[in-house]
Amino acid sequence: MARLVSTLPFHKSPRWMAAVETVAARPARSPGRWRRLWQRAGVPDPGLVPRLLRRARYADAVLLNGGERADLLYLGLAGLCPWIHAPHLIVDAHWQPGASRLHRLAQRLPLRLGRHLLAEVQPHSPEEIPLYEQVFGLPRSVVRPLPWSTSLTGYEIQRRPGPGEAIVTGGHSYRDYATLIEAVRGQPWALRIGLPPSHVSCQVAAMAAGMDNVEIVSDWSFQDYWQAVADSRVFAMPITPGLQRCTADQTICNAMALGTLVVATDAMSARLYIEHGRTGFLVPEGDVEGWRRTLAHVYALPEAEAQAIRDAAREVASTRFSEEARLEETLRRARRAAIEWAPRRSGPARHRLEALRWAKVGLVALLSAKISLLASAALKALGRRFLEPIAGRPPQLAAPTVEDPYLDDMLAGRQLGGQGAAPQMRRGRSLRRPVVGP
Repeated sequence: MARLVSTLPFHKSPRWMAAVETVAARPARSPGRWRRLWQRAGVPDPGLVPRLLRRARYADAVLLNGGERADLLYLGLAGLCPWIHAPHLIVDAHWQPGASRLHRLAQRLPLRLGRHLLAEVQPHSPEEIPLYEQVFGLPRSVVRPLPWSTSLTGYEIQRRPGPGEAIVTGGHSYRDYATLIEAVRGQPWALRIGLPPSHVSCQVAAMAAGMDNVEIVSDWSFQDYWQAVADSRVFAMPITPGLQRCTADQTICNAMALGTLVVATDAMSARLYIEHGRTGFLVPEGDVEGWRRTLAHVYALPEAEAQAIRDAAREVASTRFSEEARLEETLRRARRAAIEWAPRRSGPARHRLEALRWAKVGLVALLSAKISLLASAALKALGRRFLEPIAGRPPQLAAPTVEDPYLDDMLAGRQLGGQGAAPQMRRGRSLRRPVVGP
């Protein structure tokens, strides 16, 4: 059996845990200064990288978490390690293109360094393939989408008897709450938004100021939140307009699996899971009137028609988009990559690859040394420039001195005169003064 190394935290699946060796992050209880800096950079456990580098040497395939910066940092470093040959699969890739050139460069750099190790990158939707090719520089042959799934394994959540009356929503990332709140303004529907205390919850509270039918709930547990979703009349998922990535996939799938009527923005991820009119409803991006009309339509549905939509959504979510089905497909792809890459890891092909990688390591080391020298020289030049006096005179740190007894006596007299005493000439004492020019 192939030896699979993974950073993905699917501990609730016995089948997954039996098939892979998990290299888990170890968050610090009381992080020091450097650890806090890493955390601010989005890397809660930098020690994960060396642990993964050690284990990847003996792996047949490595599965990385596309949502963790530590995993992408590891990939860039692994690309410079000649002893790592295993194919790498990036699971759950949901990347938003950077807003600046520097940000996009930082996104592409680890992918470029580890390109020769990448067997597969798994975004969620086929619509993302051109984006990953153009923005992130990945070959189309490597980008192989895999839809996301439910995440309710281990939870006993059932819809209670009787239809609920509230609209329930929640979550922080890429939510268009402004549109949804405007859609329910002045309507008889109650909107409950699950948000833990944060700057987002403060912004949403400001949007809903003075609206009695909007409630922000900050103390729901995971179980409480999904029970509220299961009991709701509608689960709403408003998504930020113009988004170039999938978002809320797991949330949408969970709501469908619980048999809830789902209304979502017609975005990349929602189109992947919802068939409009059969398993849920889609609303154009940023369309307040569209949301209001769709919600009114859902509230007016006869119970038999509403139940048919709930049943269809539950069936799709529990089969095509179930967690076990997705994990099984992920394992199948990893094992296939291990088999396909096996010839590259033995014989002459391996030695050629190692030689090329050692050459790359040497080139990178030389470039790093050169950049370091150039940076050092630039810093020295800047230091010399900014240490000069404002008047433009060169610094005289060791100027020659001359004896001037007359001036010494005059200075001594002025010092005494400033205290109300008459000037006195003090022969035989000499002060030194620098020669600063004519």
